[in-house]
Amino acid sequence: MIVLIGVLGGLFASWQNFRSGAYIMAASMLCGAACRAFLPEERLGFLVTRKRVTDITVMASLGLGLAFFAWTARGG
Repeated sequence: MIVLIGVLGGLFASWQNFRSGAYIMAASMLCGAACRAFLPEERLGFLVTRKRVTDITVMASLGLGLAFFAWTARGG
């Protein structure tokens, strides 16, 4: 739920400032990857969709990709 709220909050924030919204979404995805890596499966709810390694890889890649995209984008 925290990842979903973070991504939606980032989308809302990106209307005013693209970079800050993208950084919020990236942080949310990286937080989800960290939660998936360290918390037991009983406490994760919908974050458990595939194997642990696949979930962590996908969320961390999306988070790092969004952060890199926001960092290299022109304007703001």
